[in-house]
Amino acid sequence: MKGALLKHLRLGCLLAATLAWLPGAGPGDVLAHEVPPVRLVFADKLPPLSFVEDGLTRGILIDIASDIFIKDVGVAVEIELYPWERAQQLVRQGEADGFITISTPARREYADCGVLPVLRAPLHPLVRRDHPARRQMELAGSLAELGGFSFVSYRGNGWAKENLLEPGFDVYFAADYVAHLKGLAQGRGDLALVTTTSGAYYLRELGLAEALVMLPPVIDTFEYVLCLGKASPHRDRLADFEAALGRKRSGNDYFAVLEAYGLTPSTPY
Repeated sequence: MKGALLKHLRLGCLLAATLAWLPGAGPGDVLAHEVPPVRLVFADKLPPLSFVEDGLTRGILIDIASDIFIKDVGVAVEIELYPWERAQQLVRQGEADGFITISTPARREYADCGVLPVLRAPLHPLVRRDHPARRQMELAGSLAELGGFSFVSYRGNGWAKENLLEPGFDVYFAADYVAHLKGLAQGRGDLALVTTTSGAYYLRELGLAEALVMLPPVIDTFEYVLCLGKASPHRDRLADFEAALGRKRSGNDYFAVLEAYGLTPSTPY
């Protein structure tokens, strides 16, 4: 992990330094070595968004953020992966500059969050195929209509805390993302809420597709945006990042990243 991080950081510094010498390299044509790298933290087990594979950090959010900061903003990037709850704590305490996640009131208390999504991910109910109330859940038109069922989520899931736990839904928080899917398959709770990105990925990778099925209703749509801590020296670069993201979202490079992780570019991410 440490080796992967250093490799990623060295590459970012090299590219940023090279680009800084080129005409029109970035805001102010500032040399990369004069600017500290932006330190971004991600969940360590959330493929295809962020994960470690063969000792290297990978993921859609990581690739897009690194590309924009290095090539468009002109700042080197330091990437670190942690359990999601720990990653959020680092930004909250000012030990990391930011992350890409869902903007919530709690997160906006300590970070400035963008409005243009790096990625959109529809949220669907996930149930055991043999659940006796599967048909009832398939017909649910809103989260409120699932109120009679028990949910399984995972620690650090801010959306679940605000939309399930605080409103009074019956929800159990497993240790991490993988554990909450395995728990559901083994009979813990009635359903989970998962996205068409990470949820679909893990159903394949964990061999759970025969036990669990994603239902058609869209309960919400996650919009993953860049959030930079209010104490971060890079806080004012959020606008530069979003301007570059807006240009890239309709381009071939953006869709190439999606394709590399098995997502269909024709789907409105």
